[in-house]
Amino acid sequence: ANVFPQTKELRFDMKYQIISNDFLVVNDTLNHKIGKAAGIGSAALKDGSSAEVKVFFIYDYTNGNGDFIEYYNLTFKDGSTLTIKAKGKSLGSLDGSMPLFQADVTVTGGTDVYAGARGTGVMSGNRQNILESGSTVKLSFVVRI
Repeated sequence: ANVFPQTKELRFDMKYQIISNDFLVVNDTLNHKIGKAAGIGSAALKDGSSAEVKVFFIYDYTNGNGDFIEYYNLTFKDGSTLTIKAKGKSLGSLDGSMPLFQADVTVTGGTDVYAGARGTGVMSGNRQNILESGSTVKLSFVVRI
């Protein structure tokens, strides 16, 4: 059950840099990779607040297109945390670069201000280059908790 008396909508933009990417090549088709990656960055909420973000994800991509599951651990300046899970697709990539992301998101937990938070929403975004350490990912979220 949601602990918030009224539904609260969080709108925020996230930017993070990939810090690790480990993958295996699946030899069934050209450029098919499964892997896990992590990133660090920040989220800017529309209300002016911000959070540091740690990102962890697994993927199954062919030429940069395919399915992913991603977790975002947001830590706000007051110490509150919020964890969001995204399940979605990487689309429109050519040779592994310039993909567009679309996902349904679920709030899986939180602490302090966000203790007991549950909710759902959507995410979209992109990456300009191939999936590798140092690549920057930009995402936008609308989440109702």
